[in-house]
Amino acid sequence: MRLDLHLGVHKTATTHLQRYWVQCAGLPGAAACPPMQEVRNAVTPVAYGAPATAQATAWLAGWPGRTDRLVLSEENLIGDCGLLFDQQSLYADARRRLARVADMLPQADLRLWLCIREYGSFIRSAYSEVLRHRPYKPFRSAYTGFNLDQRGWPELVADVQAAFPRARLHVWRYESLAELRDRITTTLFDVPASALPTPDDARDRQSLSRMAVRLLDDICQKAGADVATKVRPSVERIVNGPNYPRFDPWRDDERQAFQRRYEQDTARLAREPGITWLG
Repeated sequence: MRLDLHLGVHKTATTHLQRYWVQCAGLPGAAACPPMQEVRNAVTPVAYGAPATAQATAWLAGWPGRTDRLVLSEENLIGDCGLLFDQQSLYADARRRLARVADMLPQADLRLWLCIREYGSFIRSAYSEVLRHRPYKPFRSAYTGFNLDQRGWPELVADVQAAFPRARLHVWRYESLAELRDRITTTLFDVPASALPTPDDARDRQSLSRMAVRLLDDICQKAGADVATKVRPSVERIVNGPNYPRFDPWRDDERQAFQRRYEQDTARLAREPGITWLG
């Protein structure tokens, strides 16, 4: 059985792609693609250290009898947004987590897919996502100590390759998704571009607005983090939308440094012989 494993990362329209690919799996002759929650229930606990249960093993083993081509997509296999800020690093445990997953997956015909994003926009979007699930913390308190100097996307790619040494890894930039989506999808599902359904272009949730974060910072300072946490959903609903600029915490020099680093790292990845660079 051919297996395609899409690893995300977070905040790169992964949920959008997952929903679209489930649609594509319904096309005649297309590869199968189980919904994300089904994958998350069966496989993701293994990445966090849970043993490969009989249920998970049976779930995977049952697919070859139903199809010879399977697409799995789940961004939490390499980590989660909260861990980025807990560890102050870019998916520091990815190699160990993916090695656990590799032990339970068939390796004979495995292809890997990974999307990356410009560092500054990725970090601010990940911060917004963390606030939806954790107690409120001002951005600079959450970000201080985050180390990109020694660990960026090339290091994550190296960890993915180490965990799956026999698999071909395909990498693309989030910024190129619109022009690459059809190409990637036709490759995954073995269907012509003319047969693809019209995608729902509503992407994953956007980061918080600048006004929302400013208000939450004021509430946190005056009333405490517990109060800011409780009112965050209401603040987000009230001051988010097209009339409110996105949250952007970076100074001009930080933004420029992130962009230079991203350009250097994407150029490096594009030259790597062990990956297929899609653009």
